[in-house]
Amino acid sequence: MGTFGRKNLTLTQRLMLENCLNAKLRKKTIAEKLGVHISTVYREIKRGQCTMKKIHYIDWFGEKHYKYFTAYSPNLAQSNYHLNMTSKGIPLKLGNDYDFVNYVEHRVLYDRMSPCAVLGEIKRKKMFRTCISKTTLYRYIEMGIFSNISMADLPMGLRKKKYRKAVANRPPRGTSIEKRPADIAERNSFGHWEMDCVVGKQCTKNVLLVLTERNTRYEKIFRMPNKKPESVLKCLDILERNFGKTKFRKVFKSITVDNGVEFSDFDGMEKSIFGDKRTKIYYCHPYTSCERGSNERINRDIRRWFPKGTDFSKSPLKKVRFVESWLNDYPREIFGFATPAEMFAAELAAIV
Repeated sequence: MGTFGRKNLTLTQRLMLENCLNAKLRKKTIAEKLGVHISTVYREIKRGQCTMKKIHYIDWFGEKHYKYFTAYSPNLAQSNYHLNMTSKGIPLKLGNDYDFVNYVEHRVLYDRMSPCAVLGEIKRKKMFRTCISKTTLYRYIEMGIFSNISMADLPMGLRKKKYRKAVANRPPRGTSIEKRPADIAERNSFGHWEMDCVVGKQCTKNVLLVLTERNTRYEKIFRMPNKKPESVLKCLDILERNFGKTKFRKVFKSITVDNGVEFSDFDGMEKSIFGDKRTKIYYCHPYTSCERGSNERINRDIRRWFPKGTDFSKSPLKKVRFVESWLNDYPREIFGFATPAEMFAAELAAIV
């Protein structure tokens, strides 16, 4: 065999290399088959190394869990080659930081986080040596640099909504949002919540009652047997018992709701189990969900785990608690990628 100089492989040669590796041939034999130096083979394997996945098992939630393994991807190697050629020799910013790549892919696929949130978490905790911008990360995903994730795996993008003009057929059942203090709308103080229901499959009664703290985006989720007002009251009673009379009033200063029948018992929601008043309830205008913007936004994240058509009567409470924790531990860009749980804990610590 003669001596071969350094040269880049074609896509066909990269596909041949993948077949040879799957056949577990020796590197020297592979080099001979491709007609390149053995160092080119090692360099090429490194260029196309990635983490792949296959189904490992399906849990009792019916969700797939994957097993990850390291392999050579000819498509990734080809993309890296073209990227480096386009940038005229400037190396890929990811370099050989495979831990960074694996972590991003795991958080996006398994933990269902957005790439932006993952990147913010990495930067805040200084977890890896790689430092790239949000724009670069999304560009790499779109180019296929991350072999296990694509744009289709990312959370739903922003969509423009058509809001109906508010037409009030009747006055609100209690205090209108028009009388809510301005500082609540500006999110300048802690303890003001939004409340809504996430409905399940048609012809089923079970729903989720979701409360969102406007300042910290902290979530409380309850599974209710129906959308009756008394079910909502039971959830508020549980919260009041858990926090205690005095602390509840400081943590739940007000709650903003829509005009749904489940929130029709205005007096009951405001009345404490200890006999006096526990909180202040405000009602939004009809067809104006943007007045509960945080609630609506985070309900969209809940739908990533409980898609429309989910029968909540068959969803274990363990999964509801898991989704609640997932939301509260999700790094939020608005807080410098701190989590709602961290923000909420800091506010609770400040309460005397």
